[in-house]
Amino acid sequence: MGDISNDFHKIKVLVETDERSFKGYVFKPASEEIRLSDYLNAYGDKFLRMSDVEITDRGQHYRVGEKQPFVAVSVAAITFISPIEGE
Repeated sequence: MGDISNDFHKIKVLVETDERSFKGYVFKPASEEIRLSDYLNAYGDKFLRMSDVEITDRGQHYRVGEKQPFVAVSVAAITFISPIEGE
């Protein structure tokens, strides 16, 4: 197995559900040269896996929240997702 940094693109994102905001990283296979939105539209799993995540109440993502090394968010519960650039 190769180095994870060569196999995946690490992308910082903000994910929101009705109740929570999740700020952390998703990993898109480097072999798939598609936009993040296209990758997520074709995503076949029921849960979006994220690492190095900060969890806050929805709309409070500018505050310091609970930190978790890993979370899985139900894809069906996601109401908003956006890459975070410049952080």
